Amino acid sequence: MREADAMNDDNQYGEFAAGTLVPREILARELRACGNEVKVYRGCRLVPPDRIAIGDRSQIDEFVRIYAGEGVTIGRHVHFAFLSSVSGGGTCEVGDFAGIAAGVRLLTGTEEIEGGLTNPTVPAEFRKVRRGRTVVGAHALVFTNSVVLPGVTIGEGAIVAAGSVVHRDLAPWGIYAGNPLVQVGVRDRVPILAAAAALGGE
Repeated sequence: MREADAMNDDNQYGEFAAGTLVPREILARELRACGNEVKVYRGCRLVPPDRIAIGDRSQIDEFVRIYAGEGVTIGRHVHFAFLSSVSGGGTCEVGDFAGIAAGVRLLTGTEEIEGGLTNPTVPAEFRKVRRGRTVVGAHALVFTNSVVLPGVTIGEGAIVAAGSVVHRDLAPWGIYAGNPLVQVGVRDRVPILAAAAALGGE
């Protein structure tokens, strides 16, 4: 067996192998929408699945947690790495070719610290919750352990460096880092869009 083949052969690792995929027929039945060649690994949580749409050739790794709230829409060729999550009870949209790295938190809602009690163990009438629409644009990448706060739009092609806190909208193709977040560069969109077009007009 060639080395490259061996690296992709889960069976060689026995009990330490990567998880198995959720069968296509289950995804098609349970999700709001499911594209072609979608990979969802067992061990993730998609709750409730009928409020989640996943586009062609996207991948959801083990230990991802997506709590759909009012709805989650994931585009084509999107990757959610292990231990990333969506939560908060609002809505979330992730555009085509976007990447959500390990440990990233996409928040769609938060408790207001004044005017009510502040956790889901109490009835709704005693809480003050702010929910919104969180958007990660096409070709954007959010790197490891970053936190994206509710209501934020990350523009097309933008980069969020590891460990950042995104508290405001980000311009397309900018490179951002830190807490407080600052712009540290600009990304060249031409080769990225050309590669996407060459892949088949996507």
